[in-house]
Amino acid sequence: MTYKEALQFGDYSKLRKSLKQIGLELKAIAEAKRARARQQSRIITRTVDQSLAWIQSEFYIPELHGPIVIAPYQEAFIREAYRKDESGNYVYNIVLWSDIKKSAKSTICAAVALERMSAIDWGSCKIIGNDIKQADSRTAYYARRAVQLNPRLQNQISIRQYKIELNNHSMIEAIPIDPTGEAGGNDDLIIWTEAWGLKDKKDIQMWEEMRLSPTKFGNSQIWIESYAGYEGDSPVLYNLYEYGVTNGERIDLGIEGLEVYRHGSQLSLWNTIPRLSWQTHEYYTSESSSMTDSAFLRVHRNQWQASLQKFVPDEWWDACECEVPPLRNNQPVIVVADAGVSNDCFGLLMISRHDQSVAVRYSRKWQPRKGHKLEYVNLDDPDDTNYPEGEIRRLNREYNVVEFTYDPYQLHDMANRIRREVGINAVAFNQGQDRALADKQLYDSIRERRIMYNQEQDLSEHVKNANQKSESDKTLRLVKRTDALKIDLAVCLSMGAHRAMKLNI
Repeated sequence: MTYKEALQFGDYSKLRKSLKQIGLELKAIAEAKRARARQQSRIITRTVDQSLAWIQSEFYIPELHGPIVIAPYQEAFIREAYRKDESGNYVYNIVLWSDIKKSAKSTICAAVALERMSAIDWGSCKIIGNDIKQADSRTAYYARRAVQLNPRLQNQISIRQYKIELNNHSMIEAIPIDPTGEAGGNDDLIIWTEAWGLKDKKDIQMWEEMRLSPTKFGNSQIWIESYAGYEGDSPVLYNLYEYGVTNGERIDLGIEGLEVYRHGSQLSLWNTIPRLSWQTHEYYTSESSSMTDSAFLRVHRNQWQASLQKFVPDEWWDACECEVPPLRNNQPVIVVADAGVSNDCFGLLMISRHDQSVAVRYSRKWQPRKGHKLEYVNLDDPDDTNYPEGEIRRLNREYNVVEFTYDPYQLHDMANRIRREVGINAVAFNQGQDRALADKQLYDSIRERRIMYNQEQDLSEHVKNANQKSESDKTLRLVKRTDALKIDLAVCLSMGAHRAMKLNI
């Protein structure tokens, strides 16, 4: 019975049912309209000019005490990244922003995140780093900072731990690598920060899980910001580089020398040139003095580097060879020992300071026969110099040994015996961060010719056998090129030089 029929015949029970049904239908129609409106409002209606205007009027940075100023090459790339086709969809689904260090990559991505989410109702942006600290301390931090610096945004946005919530119900969230926890997302914008570090199994799995949703195809993007990584050790970034840059088509955005490429739905910027006012010659001179050449080229010139390469060029080491001044009477020296596992060799070095340099006074190695374990001491005659401990005791008798420095992994028992029976100050050298700092210090010392040696063939062989493995922009580690090539004396030199400089003997 319709509403009119119920009213005509006075059937009020049926009238109530009819009114209830009408209410439900009207409610459903209203909800459908709201859903359509929400769907329509999700689509970004700003033009590229409006988006750039928002960024350069609302995104604040402390350096300017106001809105960011975008460099011409950055603006040109943003315009291309924001470009849409005739259907109103983004031309590019993946945007790779690779630039040299201190080029505001993370800041630009933060600005894009805030601008994009401010234009979408119920939007979702995820910022992903190798861990939550990295994700939150770069792009997400710059987005929060922009909000805190801009009074207008403070009234529109709230910040809760790792989340930035806008009053249009959109959200920006910093998250760590967690493939199982983030599978099946429905994000409008995904930003990966420092992608060169994505190399572990879970990193790759996370990259595969964090894909764009088909329901938002054309209205969503993935942005990746990073400088170059290590060949063979940065698989996610290298695949993006190989696909988008190596196999991409270079396009002209009107900026001289700017490397921009497109391939399929990926747009890639791979800038290798300093283009900003603060990237001065003086800055790079200072940076190069404290970094390896490999690290400098990777972070400040955006050039791929081998994960392992020769510790120092042979000519650097050869240039350190000279006539070493004789020891003064009772001059302090440090004896250093490094030993590997049973089939490895034992390295022994004696060094002293000479002005601002380190002088090598003695080196010797012991190597066991294949399949045999090297004995460090003759227990029947501890002073037997055919064994490492006996030679250490001899050096202590003949020179002013102020410290015996050693790698504790294999030499703990021997060091305790020497400390107890001989009275030498035996100091274990930490093989973690201390070794990484010492190895970098040795690299710098060889480069600056602050190591002195004369005809130390075994030591030279071990230095030239060594490769370097970068651990950060400021540290590296001596590593073997192969198991057959020994580096024990080079490790001794690293530990001993570090201790000599620290003790200032």
